[in-house]
Amino acid sequence: MLTPEDASFITAATEGLSEPLYAALDGGYTAAHAHFDEHGMVGDGYSKGRTDLARDHARRYVERLHGDRKHLGGWEPINGSSGRFHLRNGMLTLRILHATPYDLIPAPGRNKARISYYYNRAVDLFGVEASNLLAVWLSPREEGGEISVRIVRPIGEWKPGRPPKFDLDFELPRETEAFTDWEFMPDDKGIVLPFEFDEDEREEGEGSGA
Repeated sequence: MLTPEDASFITAATEGLSEPLYAALDGGYTAAHAHFDEHGMVGDGYSKGRTDLARDHARRYVERLHGDRKHLGGWEPINGSSGRFHLRNGMLTLRILHATPYDLIPAPGRNKARISYYYNRAVDLFGVEASNLLAVWLSPREEGGEISVRIVRPIGEWKPGRPPKFDLDFELPRETEAFTDWEFMPDDKGIVLPFEFDEDEREEGEGSGA
């Protein structure tokens, strides 16, 4: 179980990323949906395509910021294959994923490298500074709503539709001022930061996560 000091380290590391990440996702979501709407590609069959294009626009936004030496709160994009949006800050790594239709936090699936990432094995050697984190973004729940992002530190494998395994889970504020005076409350279920989230909500969208 993480200590309050461990949790503080992670939130401090993600604080400076919140505004540029939300700007990237907001812009990517708007651009992707405008493209699909313009071409009459509507309906459930296009949900995954919209999400994939939104992610790629967001990734490109972050890459441009990094290339222009703009502020990313110490984070930098990791060059990877198509369909992946990863960031690094020192030994911290962050994978940006989209919520699946049935799981607010996507399961790792069968890929061995992704399963290993979810187990956070490197933490045993280097401490919390080497954590593998997830940034799970949810599309707006209603028209005119806002994208939300959850930061999660997974600690094991689980199957789709089953409860996720994590020891830190919080909604990333859009403004850095919202990080002030947070209080961490560890218990036998790990550390959960003070935010309200309806665990019964299920995101409708693509099936595999972005």
